[in-house]
Amino acid sequence: MINLVTKRIISFKLIRLYCHVANYKSANLIRKEFLDYFTKNLKHSIIRSSPVSPITDQSLVFTNAGMNQFKGIFLNYYEPPATKVVSSQKCIRVGGKHNDLDIVGKDSYHHTFFEMLGNWSFGDYFKEDACSYAWNLLTNVYGIPKEYLYVTYFGGNKDLDIAPDLECKDIWLRLGLPEYKILPFDVRDNFWEMGISGPCGPCTEIHVDYMKRSVNQAARVNKGYADLLELWNIVFIQYERLANGCIIPLPKHHVDTGMGLERLVTLLQGKKSNYDTDLFQPLFHAIQKYSNAPKYKGTFNNDDTGKIDYGYRILADHARMVAVALADDMLPEQHPKLRRVLRNAIDIGEKIFRKTDILAELVRHVADNLGEAHEELHNNLKQVDKIIQFEQDLYNRLRNTSGKRWKEMVKIRPELASVTDWTASGLLDGYKNLQTVLKDLRKTNVLPGTVAFKLYDTYGLNSETITELAQIESLHFDEVDFKNQLDIRRYQSKIGFNKYNAIFTEDNLKILEENHVPKTDDSFKYNYMHNGSNYEFSALNSKLIGIIINGKLVASMNYSHTAKPNDVNSKTAINVSDILNSKDEIGIILDKTVCYSIEGGQVSDRGNIHVKNLLFNIHNVRKVNGYVIHFGQFEETNIPTSELYLTMEDDCSVNIDSQTRIDIMKHHTAAHLLNAAIKEVLHTVYQRACTVDKDSLKLEFNPFGEKLTLEQVKTIEDRINNVIQSNVAVTVQTLNSLQLLAQDDITLVPGEIYPYTNIRIVEINANDLKAKEACCGTHVHNTGVLQHFYFLTHTSKGATNCTVKAVVGPRTLRMKQAIEKIQHKITELENTLQSTELTYEAFNAKINRIKEKINDRTEQISLSYLFKMDCLTHLKNLSVKKWLQEKEIEKASVTREITTATDSSYFIVHCLDKNPTYLSLHEVVSLFSGTPVLVLSHNNGSMKARCSVPQEIVSSVFNAQTWMDIVLKIFHAKYGPIKGFEPMLVACMKSKQMSRDFIEMHTKRAIAEATKFASAHVKRN
Repeated sequence: MINLVTKRIISFKLIRLYCHVANYKSANLIRKEFLDYFTKNLKHSIIRSSPVSPITDQSLVFTNAGMNQFKGIFLNYYEPPATKVVSSQKCIRVGGKHNDLDIVGKDSYHHTFFEMLGNWSFGDYFKEDACSYAWNLLTNVYGIPKEYLYVTYFGGNKDLDIAPDLECKDIWLRLGLPEYKILPFDVRDNFWEMGISGPCGPCTEIHVDYMKRSVNQAARVNKGYADLLELWNIVFIQYERLANGCIIPLPKHHVDTGMGLERLVTLLQGKKSNYDTDLFQPLFHAIQKYSNAPKYKGTFNNDDTGKIDYGYRILADHARMVAVALADDMLPEQHPKLRRVLRNAIDIGEKIFRKTDILAELVRHVADNLGEAHEELHNNLKQVDKIIQFEQDLYNRLRNTSGKRWKEMVKIRPELASVTDWTASGLLDGYKNLQTVLKDLRKTNVLPGTVAFKLYDTYGLNSETITELAQIESLHFDEVDFKNQLDIRRYQSKIGFNKYNAIFTEDNLKILEENHVPKTDDSFKYNYMHNGSNYEFSALNSKLIGIIINGKLVASMNYSHTAKPNDVNSKTAINVSDILNSKDEIGIILDKTVCYSIEGGQVSDRGNIHVKNLLFNIHNVRKVNGYVIHFGQFEETNIPTSELYLTMEDDCSVNIDSQTRIDIMKHHTAAHLLNAAIKEVLHTVYQRACTVDKDSLKLEFNPFGEKLTLEQVKTIEDRINNVIQSNVAVTVQTLNSLQLLAQDDITLVPGEIYPYTNIRIVEINANDLKAKEACCGTHVHNTGVLQHFYFLTHTSKGATNCTVKAVVGPRTLRMKQAIEKIQHKITELENTLQSTELTYEAFNAKINRIKEKINDRTEQISLSYLFKMDCLTHLKNLSVKKWLQEKEIEKASVTREITTATDSSYFIVHCLDKNPTYLSLHEVVSLFSGTPVLVLSHNNGSMKARCSVPQEIVSSVFNAQTWMDIVLKIFHAKYGPIKGFEPMLVACMKSKQMSRDFIEMHTKRAIAEATKFASAHVKRN
């Protein structure tokens, strides 16, 4: 069997052999030459590729351009790491504005995954240098003949009031291009924008004629011809589009360029198709070798060969995309497009190449092909393989369950066969829900955004599936309204609106923002002193800038430039006498606070606010778009009503409950250790959710079908306690998003969107466990403060959802005391195990009392999960031991009874004095193997019997059946069922209820008749 190392060697040899035979520069060399050109010749700093999962941009599902990771620089959130940088960025385009998914495999150059080579200038060089650098690299370094290159520039736009970029045109003329090869185009082709607002600017593009024709091809540029494509795009970021649509100049100019590696390699290797290059051919060789399919011929028609070649292209393309995405911690569960690509690859592998596991095989070759530039592909190969196998098993189960149900639905409604994503888990229920409102929708023949959003939010259907369902029902899908609904939900999620913010409405937020009320400075939540295990949290002086009573906001308007004289302002007096006894929550907004608002799974602080002579008790703290709202109630007071007035900007003092905060901090730090330990033990897991409060921590994660065993739980617990005992420092550093992406050992929550700046990295660097996570929570400064770590519970729901709960701090000491008490009781019980005076029933009663103590819900918090499991197992074993002891005693007693009572030495007929407690009649009869034996037993009016006759003395006259017939006739009973025994060797009487008198009357007769029958037919040995 070929091992993984051997496979990699073979794969590398295939790549090298291909490049040697073809005498081409390899893709790896072409990429390296690009990076070296800018780093060594032009002093650029190399920035490694960011993951294909965006961590700061909620508007993107995948990283789709080289500039994505530099967005924070363009938006002026932070300074660039260098003024000149270069990179080769991994990109995926399967949705949104840049959706290439439906084209992939049908042409020679569209892909779901590709690499974008790019160089950037942040306020350093601009148009002339950017164009000169690109031209020199292409024509001199790569040696592309100038006659095959064409350039475009921005031709101006009257609506934007921007003139043609003649400066750019003149640069190209000076570089030696003839004017007929310098072509102006409009906004659609040559003006770049990052979004509906933000940095933007004109761009110039370099196009190349892949056919290398001597005839002028300028008229075919930007006309969609596959043989004349854009090669390099150079963007001049010199404007900013404002929210109102106006475009203004930027004080600092930037350059952003991008060139597709796949297209460049195709050109330099002299190929007509990207698929003919060494980026794809080694994958095609692997597919052909693994599946024994016909070799790839490069056809694009619809005959059998074309279909197989299409399968080659799809499978290779999708394998690259899946491998890269999974290696970058993207999850199919969170990304429907990724799951769709993955399942499409599985389908192609099965239908065209007749292999069920070909995708898992291919990703190893992808790692070999791209791993030189992107080492995470090799580092995370086990993770990639495990997720693919898990997804394939899940897909197979779906096809056997929901797939069958969907097919039944298609029989009723054949049009449904056109739905692409028929495996969507909520498709059936979503479609049925759509049917319930269809009658109303027929009035307008429109599928509104609200209905579509329910299909999306409740049933998990993506927009493509919703579109298909709308078409089937002849409805117009209002995608604009649907997008608005999505934007509203995303906005609410981003700014912090949820069910707990019922008293703080969006109207309240609008008032604050329109009047330019400064957002709350809550950075003080991280300011606390510590001396060993002692922590001090100082009160903070702040000002009242808003109060919400009965949903109505009264806020300070001193900051507004548009406030009118009759507007509410800082001098508005609020009489709080009416709300002192109210049970309704009140919201108080301060200009700064020490309170932690619920975020990152950590619960909020509790505390109080002193304002004038009033005390406001804080029960909950929430942050909405930067405004921290302290929810709670005022305490009753004896202050005269005339003095119960507050005004905006009153001085306040805000305090937190110190012990609550300390307990929360301990559990949050422990959560980081737990997450790191689980990842080390299980390797492939991802965090679903984490909840941290003062009493415990709860971590939910997806183990991809792997079960967390008791041994693994113990390993995790021991590792964490080793770190605690080692008193390891807990450090915090603050990074921006680009600095974060530059590090490869930071744990991020998949799907989480992080800010561009002030990302806090919490690190615990122990010898045998390292935890390093991006986290906005509050933490202790040393692991020793945690004292001890215990698991409380471990539950698993299905293959994808595992939940563990744990505790640290002083409560673990109380747990140890409770554990010692239980251990003492178990030791006492063990000491009574050999006692013959204590019956099994009495012994078991003691066990049950200990079990009740262990399982008592009122006290379960005082015992650790592992101890409980160990105790319950130990008690079960003790019970079994006692039972076996009692059984051996009973076995000896029964043997003595039967031996003593039996007159014959060559057969046995006996009725037991009492029904055995631990032995069955089968076991009693088995005590005398080799001897014909018939035993009767009765208990509480129930009579039963069993007999056994050795094979060597069985005859047609004397056997188990004929012997038992005598007993059955006397008791008017029937044969009982016997599985696995020959009827002539073993027979039994079915248990039958009888009166005590009947049993006494007929038992002696049955013994006598059975004895007489045996005496007549069993001869002495």
